[in-house]
Amino acid sequence: MVKNKKKKVLFTTKWLTYTALMTALVVATGYIPGIPVLTGKIYWCDFAIYTAAYILDPLAATIVGGIGTTFFDLFGINGTAYNAIPSLIIHGMQGLFASLIFMVLKKYFNKADSNKREGVIAVISSILPALWVILGYFIKRITWETLAPEVAVLKMPANVLQEIIGITVAIIICYVCRFKRQLKRAHLLPDFKGEILDKGEKVEAVNTESNNLTTQDTDENTEN
Repeated sequence: MVKNKKKKVLFTTKWLTYTALMTALVVATGYIPGIPVLTGKIYWCDFAIYTAAYILDPLAATIVGGIGTTFFDLFGINGTAYNAIPSLIIHGMQGLFASLIFMVLKKYFNKADSNKREGVIAVISSILPALWVILGYFIKRITWETLAPEVAVLKMPANVLQEIIGITVAIIICYVCRFKRQLKRAHLLPDFKGEILDKGEKVEAVNTESNNLTTQDTDENTEN
């Protein structure tokens, strides 16, 4: 009997596709005019960064946050090209922190793979990255823009509101609308690394995962 060989690969096609699409989504939000508030403007890029953190892995979320917002500033219509370098750092780290914390908490506190519990974990994992963005822009304003600290403080509420909106929209997309669960059921969630399997092994793996997801959804509906 010939033993089937498995070849491990990094940067799978799904991973590259999702990373590119989510990065493009962040750039696309740069063509949406910012919403004026009393202390600044609210932009929509954060919901895409948090969505990437919940769906993808830390490397992909870092790329989506950092590269996405850099192009957002350079090519968007909001006149924020001067923010490109700070955005690369601030939002890149935002995606990294959100995804790392999410992965760790999910590993230890959502072993049953519950959609509701994962949604709660996603909210908790977003708190520190949101605080990082708020602090990062405060530091950027007093260094990069040379504003007085008291002026920079007055602009912080806009960042607070932007983070709250970003997290809320990402949670609604991924967990209230069950978008991530649907991707998983359709076997469309990307993996950073994978194995090239033969056709028979792929079918067996798909059937096994489908049975597991069906059982999990049945348990969740029973709880509801």
